[in-house]
Amino acid sequence: MKIKTILFTFFLTAALLLLPLQSSAAQTSSLSLHLEQADLTAFPQMSVRLSAWDASGLPLAGLAAGDFTLQENGGTPFHPASVQADADAPLSVMLVMDISGSMTGQPLVDAKQAAARFLDRLSSSDRAGLIAFNDTINPDPAQMDPKHELAFSNNLAPLYDLITSLQASGDTHVYDAMAKAVKLTAGLPGGHRAILLLSDGQNQPPTLGDPQEAIKLAQAANLPISVIGLGNEIDEAYLRSLAGGTGGVFLLAPKSSELANLFGNMATLLKTQYVLTYTSKVANSGQDYSLTVTLNTAQGSANTSLRLGTTPLITPTFTPTFTPIPTLTSTPTFIPSVIPTVMPTPTPLVWKDIVVSNWGWLLAAVLALGLALWFTASRMRRPRLKKEACAQCGYDLTGLVGACPQCGGTRRLPKR
Repeated sequence: MKIKTILFTFFLTAALLLLPLQSSAAQTSSLSLHLEQADLTAFPQMSVRLSAWDASGLPLAGLAAGDFTLQENGGTPFHPASVQADADAPLSVMLVMDISGSMTGQPLVDAKQAAARFLDRLSSSDRAGLIAFNDTINPDPAQMDPKHELAFSNNLAPLYDLITSLQASGDTHVYDAMAKAVKLTAGLPGGHRAILLLSDGQNQPPTLGDPQEAIKLAQAANLPISVIGLGNEIDEAYLRSLAGGTGGVFLLAPKSSELANLFGNMATLLKTQYVLTYTSKVANSGQDYSLTVTLNTAQGSANTSLRLGTTPLITPTFTPTFTPIPTLTSTPTFIPSVIPTVMPTPTPLVWKDIVVSNWGWLLAAVLALGLALWFTASRMRRPRLKKEACAQCGYDLTGLVGACPQCGGTRRLPKR
């Protein structure tokens, strides 16, 4: 019995010791996906951007079209036409750094160096901002503390200077800091956006702020939050919910000396995206469009879904058809097919329609008639000429003045 008891205790202890190793191995083989944005402007030709990484927070390499499966609106799964890695995707990132009293000493020194190393990996096309928080943070995004906070800019020189000047003190208001960071980042016009949090402690006091506010706001804006938890006295459940609930990465750094390497890896991950191109199989345009992406590799599998908006309407293109008709020549002649048009029956005109529609012509006719009557009357009012003849030779002198042109006589008599 004693030997059996010893053996049972040995195997039970071994199983308990191996259990964390098995859980760690299972976590290492897991993959993560974050579907960020899609280009619907050329629909049905589609282009989507996503991030893919392993459990250590490193981007996956060598991914091919066959590793991805797409499903539109719950339809038939298919593979994308192509997959391309973009290792220098323009990035807008908000650094959120814990500078509470627990970060005093070497942790803050190592955090500053890690943050500077992260900024070194950014390019001129990237933008970065900073929220360094303790218990003095104002949760209003419109109120920025120049001693601890900087808005987004592609000029990183002020950011380096501010990080160098940071000092540790006070409590940890991480709930308010994260809500403010999400509001500032979600206010950007779009593109590749992310938040990176470094914290070594728990929210103090515990009842200050709303732990779910940042998560809900980030989910609504499709904004990933990546987290590096420093030390062993962190609120791991909350930090994991920040990352897992928004499509970000959660990494642990038991020692501050590990921060520089983790920040470098995080820069590589955030700057690397995969572009999937394909032709949509959605039959109708102008409808809600959702996409599910599944990744299957030898390292593991992952899937993610996102509603991408409404597909643009496609205007059908009509091509005229031609019907051949026989001719006397050997070359056929084509004429366009037309649809006979029924001509409307003319409506008989009535007198009132003629008067209304031709009033100008009627007015002109009335005026012409009036002028004719006036001309006739004026002629009728002219005095009649007195008929006269030459008294000497009888020549007709009606209408003539002076002597008779025939005999020169001047005496006139009425003509009989």
